[in-house]
Amino acid sequence: MRPGPRSALLLSLLLAVAAPAWADGYTRNVAIVLFEGVEVLDVGGPAEVFASAASRGANGSEPAFNIYTVGSTRAPVASQGFLDIVPDYAIADSPMPDILVLPGGRADNAMKDPELMAWIGKAAGKADQVLTICYGSFIAAKLGLLDGLEATTWYGSVPAMAAQYPGITVRPGRRFVDNGKIITTAGVSAGIDGALHLVARTLGRYVADRVAEYMEYPWAPQSRESSTYAQYNPRLDPRGRTMQQASIAAAGGDTRGAIALYREVLAVKRDDPEAWLRLGAALHSIGEYSDAVAAYDEAAKGKAQRPMALYNLACVEALRGEKAKALDAMARAIEAGFRTRSAYESDPELALLRDEARFGRLLAGLP
Repeated sequence: MRPGPRSALLLSLLLAVAAPAWADGYTRNVAIVLFEGVEVLDVGGPAEVFASAASRGANGSEPAFNIYTVGSTRAPVASQGFLDIVPDYAIADSPMPDILVLPGGRADNAMKDPELMAWIGKAAGKADQVLTICYGSFIAAKLGLLDGLEATTWYGSVPAMAAQYPGITVRPGRRFVDNGKIITTAGVSAGIDGALHLVARTLGRYVADRVAEYMEYPWAPQSRESSTYAQYNPRLDPRGRTMQQASIAAAGGDTRGAIALYREVLAVKRDDPEAWLRLGAALHSIGEYSDAVAAYDEAAKGKAQRPMALYNLACVEALRGEKAKALDAMARAIEAGFRTRSAYESDPELALLRDEARFGRLLAGLP
């Protein structure tokens, strides 16, 4: 693959995980509770993990997660006295989450709010998982969610938890403790570990590893947890698993193997624009431009895939020396929604077009 911005775009396309459309409910709602004095990394760390995993664990048409914040009202809350965060929802109108995140910081402010605590109790009862970070475990403890269970919290609060809640077995020195439905983590950055663990449980080790890699986070789960993770996303059907296997093959440099797997998917269902897009990217990366053009033409029939397919088609046609076809594909890509001006201006594969008057006219309409 060629160095530079183009290679990064194409590599991300080759390695992204895709899968078929599921029935309603594939996307899981992740609600992060906000209150005055909430710890910023307790919110931002898990939010970054779930947001990054949303696309990497997508099933082809739906993201894995929908992340939002919830406060008592929609009034801004001050995180650590300097960062104002405006909740996406108030408890009066918030959707019920599948995953409830209880951060720490001044969690005592949450515990003094009976209406917020009532909502948290209701949401926790309906949720599939509850993740607490740092002092957020005290919110769960006060609601009785940790009675008879093991838990952890920020190391400085371990004695207080043990004294206040003798029915909880407190485990100091653990980054997180998984009780099945409820996962408690130690302080601040440990929320990232707990969120990655939950992603690995939900979407498989491969997706969690890619998220940690993207975040440049040195995630090293203990063997007792990592040995239980599925490698592939367990929520995918056979087509989805084949697509994920293809992305893993591409990540390992086996582009031919990835191409063969994409063709397996298309042999079962020819009108699969996502598979065509991935196939086109793989062919594109090894210089088989004629076949890549045919694949991108098929991919462009899908509404979601059309912008990227047409942009890549413009690149391939430019590499083939077909200026007019490349400019036509570029115009169609812009019309379809691929309007990232910097990509057109810096992509080395489009260098052939930059002296053309039409290229300048097309860019003139972009922000």
